[in-house]
Amino acid sequence: MDLMKSQTHATMLVLTTLALTTALAGPAQTAPQQGAQQPMPHDMSKMGMSGMMNEPHHILAMAYTQNIRTFATALRTQAEGTGPLNAKFARAAVAEIDRSLDRIEEHHEAHVKTMSAEMRSQMAEMTKNMDKHHAMLDEAVSVLEKDVRADQPDAKQVAAHSADLLKHLDGMSKMQR
Repeated sequence: MDLMKSQTHATMLVLTTLALTTALAGPAQTAPQQGAQQPMPHDMSKMGMSGMMNEPHHILAMAYTQNIRTFATALRTQAEGTGPLNAKFARAAVAEIDRSLDRIEEHHEAHVKTMSAEMRSQMAEMTKNMDKHHAMLDEAVSVLEKDVRADQPDAKQVAAHSADLLKHLDGMSKMQR
């Protein structure tokens, strides 16, 4: 992946992570009465940071993040298997990981458009702290892309690099707590 794509993914994942962190750390809300329909706000400037967790673009970005974890785990499991790694499978898994990163970026951009300048400012420090994790995540995906270009990918390398990708996802997850 090129530097611009890496930086965009990093920023996007940071903001998504911050949104989740803030929402989880926010005050508990009482459950709505049965049958009461709760509107889902779409204008971030009119809701607090805790409302970000329910923003549709954030929810979709988190789903794509889980998708990356699922495909990286499947790739690592297959690479650690006893037989040779199926190159077509490995390429498909890495392509899906990369596609999910692209989809996260799209939702991130849409999510950011819903935020006030004040909210983006509040997120600046968290963005700075997460940038290194996102850069490592982008690099891990780039390495996997190179691994699977071979006619017969080296299963040990793919397993190690998939594990590295999962480690970076775990690092980001720990920052959310």
